[in-house]
Formats: sequence, C-alpha cells, structure tokens
Amino acid sequence: MKKASPQIYVSDYFRLFIRASASGRRLTASCKRITPGTIRNYRYAQKLLLAFETKTGTRLRIQLLHRASMRTLIKERNYWARFYLQYSAFLYKEKGYYDSYVSNNFKILKSFFTYLQTEKGFIVGNYHKSFRIPLQQYAPVVLQPERLQYLISDKAFDDSLNPYLKRAKDIFVFGCTVALRVSDLMALQKKNIVYSGEESYLKLITQKTGTEVKIPLPEYAIEIIKRYKAKAGKYILPRLSVTNLNIQIKKLIEKAGWNYPLTKLISKQGKLTELKSQDGKGWCFHQHFTAHTMRRTAITTLLIMGVPELIVRKISGHAPGSKEFYRYVSVAQDYMNQEVKIAYKKLVETDYTSSLKERA
Repeated sequence: MKKASPQIYVSDYFRLFIRASASGRRLTASCKRITPGTIRNYRYAQKLLLAFETKTGTRLRIQLLHRASMRTLIKERNYWARFYLQYSAFLYKEKGYYDSYVSNNFKILKSFFTYLQTEKGFIVGNYHKSFRIPLQQYAPVVLQPERLQYLISDKAFDDSLNPYLKRAKDIFVFGCTVALRVSDLMALQKKNIVYSGEESYLKLITQKTGTEVKIPLPEYAIEIIKRYKAKAGKYILPRLSVTNLNIQIKKLIEKAGWNYPLTKLISKQGKLTELKSQDGKGWCFHQHFTAHTMRRTAITTLLIMGVPELIVRKISGHAPGSKEFYRYVSVAQDYMNQEVKIAYKKLVETDYTSSLKERA
C-alpha cells in the first residue's frame, strides 16, 4: 500500500514565517529588512487565518508534493481552489472587508507560500498563484493646486485659525510639498536639511522602501521650518500622532469652507460601492482628508505643474510601473483635461471681432 504524501499545517509554519521576518532572517527581494508595519500586517493575517479555521472547524494543511501522483496533484489543486472561494467569502461577507484589505491578505498568503518554497525547500506546488487579487478601483481625493496655494498664501485665513489649526496647516502644507509618507515626515530631523549654495534640500532614506531621496524646498517650506526651530527639538516639525493629525486636517479643510457633499466610493469585489458614515449619512469633501492626503496632493500637484513622471517618482519613491503611482497620473490628467476644456470655452465665447477690426 502506497504511503500518503506528508503534510504540514499552515498555522505552524505561518508562525515561523512571521518569526523569520521579524528577526531579519527573511529579507525583502532587495535584501532589506521587513518593516515593523509589514510584520503587523502579517500578524493580522495570522489572526484571520486562525479565525477562519475556528469557523470551519478544520486546520488548513499543505500537502508536500515530492513524487506526488497525478491524482494527488488534482486533489491539492481543488483543495486550494475551494479555500480561495471560502476564504474570500469569509473576508467579504463575514468580516465586511473591502478590496484593498482582501487584496493585502492574499498578497501575504502568496508571500508565505513563496517562503515555504524558497527558504524551507518544500515542494508545495504553485496553487497559490491562482489566488486572484481583487481589482481595486478608486480615484484618490487630493487638494487642487489653487486651494493649496490659498492655504500657503492667504494671510486672512491664517489669522482666523487657532494655534492648533495653524500648526496643522503648517504640517499639511509642508507634507503637500515634499510628498513623503507620514512616518518619514514626522521623523524628519534638522540633520536632514542640506544646503547647496543658496538652495535648501531635504535629504533622507525612506523608512518603508529604503530609497534615498533629495527634495528641494521652496521658500514657504523654509519659513515653516523656521517657525518651529526652537520648539521641535531635533525634529523639523511638531510631532503629532496620525490620529490627531487626521482630526486636525479635517477641521482645517472644513474651516476653509470646502465642506460640500462628496460621495465616498470604495471597491468591493471589483465594484465601486458607496460608503456611508457611521450615522448613515453621506460624506463631505473635508471628511475624505487624512494625513496620507498630503502625499497624494504633493505627487498630483507636481504632475499637474508639468514635472516629468520620472522625477516625481524619484521624489515619491514609487517603482517604475507602479499601479498606485499611475492613479495620481490619472487624477492629474483629469485636472488638465478640465483646464483644456476651459480654454476651449474661452476660445469660443471670447469676442475677438473688435481687436481684429483695430488691427485691420
């Protein structure tokens, strides 16, 4: 009688996967350490897998396929196809998650299977490659250049703000200029400012990707830094928690009068769905704003102003071909299309007859 192929359990080896990632034994493809934020995501994924096992009453197992028969291969393929359908339903229907979070969980599972293959040497097949990542559809909300200019230069608006909102405005304007992630923005220190002649730059290595960036600073950004020079210690900006910063930014945008209704759409199973607030009402423009809006606005503004994509990617740290980056390109293109339409309208509606007669 032929012996059954050996098997391992997902929960046991997922624990080892997290431990290897946290200790530095497992590195990224570019040989950098896995970031603490990614490790946290791994732990959340582990909790979900354990909750799924509790619900189904079965431990997830992986059949090792060394010298496996065709019958075993087909059986294993069907096992993981069923898992994909059941786990997707669990995440969408029972947990109520949307595409971005479901996508992240399946990406983690794919990384886990790759770890088993490349670092543990297990022959587990490539069934995980059929875990389809949901197509995420959304257009990021950003602040238009004319509104960013208003925040930068309108003295009357600045005078109307209390000290907390003035501080939030300074951080927001600075973030909308340098295109850094919030973690990098809040970690900026005075040593990150470098000088070249009369020009000032931010120079740093980003925490998430380890990319070295050098960003020129305009005069208004230098003024913001000078304002907090004595108060921020070794840092450039006042340090706020992301939660507090999110609250203050929303209040700032609302104070500016940009509080008109704007539907919040979120992708679920590839379809855009309207998301209601906790009280069942629709969303307003200012409610869409978070600390991450600063980075989105900075990238989009640079693109709208005609900075080449290659240079913007160098500043933002996005890889060539990044799907996330091209969402910003799409938003910038939409804005420019509107400007072109306005120009066409002026062309048709402006009366040039008198000026032509004068020339004649």
